Amino acid sequence: MLQFDMGGGPLQDKDVFVSIRKVGQEHCDPKKAHEKRRWDTYDSLHFVLYGSGTLIADGERIHLNKGDAFLLYANREYEYYPSQSDPWSYLWVDLKTSDTEALFTPCGMPPKHPYVRLADIGGMMGLLKSLYESYDASDTQGISCSGYFLLILAELLKGEQRKRAIKENLSVKQRHIRNILTYINNNYRLPLTTQEIAASNHISVSRMMALFVERVGLSPIAYLNCFRVSMACELLKNTDAAIGDVAKAVGVEDRLYFSRLFKKWKGVSPREYRGSAEEDPFAWLKERNIDFR
Repeated sequence: MLQFDMGGGPLQDKDVFVSIRKVGQEHCDPKKAHEKRRWDTYDSLHFVLYGSGTLIADGERIHLNKGDAFLLYANREYEYYPSQSDPWSYLWVDLKTSDTEALFTPCGMPPKHPYVRLADIGGMMGLLKSLYESYDASDTQGISCSGYFLLILAELLKGEQRKRAIKENLSVKQRHIRNILTYINNNYRLPLTTQEIAASNHISVSRMMALFVERVGLSPIAYLNCFRVSMACELLKNTDAAIGDVAKAVGVEDRLYFSRLFKKWKGVSPREYRGSAEEDPFAWLKERNIDFR
């Protein structure tokens, strides 16, 4: 039996007992019957080495491929079976722990979501091979298997930490871009420049430009002009205001420049647009999922 202190970090401060009962490997026949099982004593951790298959857990049908891992918690029912066209091979580790949920939730496999997509497949495959080879009935089997199990656990933890870091980075990017877009949408009538937009949002011009290319697909000024044209479309459709007045209302003082800008984005002049069929002038925003008006 292996005992270790989970310490701080992603795992809670507590001692966890882990006993590795069996390590095995199976290449499934595509005609293998669906296994519907309930583990009353052990948890069973599976790693898909090749091929694909399906796990059904709490009514959710999960398609799993090479590099995925899933955990069958004790005292829960699961159904799983190989793909007929590309049946999976997997390595499994049967284990008994004092607190499986506390051990594996930080690894991305809580009871309600007992599977993960592994990022570093190559590194994990090497550890799994070593774990399997260590389960050899030798005098050092327990120590060797425990050591490789801890390394595998560490890889699962690092994978989840990388995923969280990516999500947090995306969250920061999304917050930045939302704030900038909201600022432009609220101040489009002003003679905004790239430098003013960046300064008002406490971000460098280069960083803002990169964010816009990545998240919006337009430069900040191109976005500003497109938003002005969309606002002008609403005025043209819903009011009898003169073209020059519409231009000024959306922040463009030069009527001729406004007409050129409008035709660039809409393909027709403001006057021609006024007499055209109805459309959603903000469809381009909704398609990008960035409608922060």
